Amino acid sequence: MATNNATSRLSLQEVRPFVKRLQTEGERFVERVREDAVNLAKRAPRPELPAVVVDARKRAEAVVRREAERVLDVVRERTEPLARDLRSRRDTLVATAERRGRALAERAVKALDLVKMLDLADSARVSELSREVTGLSLRVAELERKLTSLGKKVKQQEATAS
Repeated sequence: MATNNATSRLSLQEVRPFVKRLQTEGERFVERVREDAVNLAKRAPRPELPAVVVDARKRAEAVVRREAERVLDVVRERTEPLARDLRSRRDTLVATAERRGRALAERAVKALDLVKMLDLADSARVSELSREVTGLSLRVAELERKLTSLGKKVKQQEATAS
């Protein structure tokens, strides 16, 4: 059993030009064979078909044409009611989808209006509460000042009384 090491193999870059050349030569060969075949076919005499065969062929073509038209008529007859039914179903589905879409859009608009109203009400309430808190903070600060001054007066009175 012979072993091949990696250094004895050809690289992909070395093989690529050989493959390209083989492809080009193959394409040329196929083109020559095609041209030769066309030339041979052009030179070969075509035998004349007997009149009976030509006549039979024309009759067969006429029969096939009539049968194809008959089959197409039958198919049209069978598919027309189906097509009408499908069109009416499509129209019904489209109308239902449009009706539901409008209803959904109306609900969304109402919900959006409600959210906006709630946001306005909330922001107005927050403003009002903020003002109240500010007022209460001021009153608490004023009460603290009064308590502080009262505490000082009480201490002064105790100090003078003692």
